[in-house]
Amino acid sequence: MIKIRFYENEIVIEGHANFDEYGKDIVCAAVSSMVQYSAYILKLNGAELEKSKGFLRICNIKGDDCSKKVIFVLKEALMDIKKKFPEHLELEVK
Repeated sequence: MIKIRFYENEIVIEGHANFDEYGKDIVCAAVSSMVQYSAYILKLNGAELEKSKGFLRICNIKGDDCSKKVIFVLKEALMDIKKKFPEHLELEVK
């Protein structure tokens, strides 16, 4: 299961969807593309990234309008994925 936790100025993503085998996992592909795209935008806006296999931490997220919009869109997209694949994605907002 992929676990994503949203904090005030940080997002932590870890785990694997295990929906299908490597290279065919559509849940992993959907979550990965949304998260990586959002992380890239947030990094351009001053956030820092910590990455390893099955783990991504986006920290020092700025509280500006751009970052807030990126996070809002990311949350909405992930909630849509969670509705369709609840056993493969867990979201937590703190």
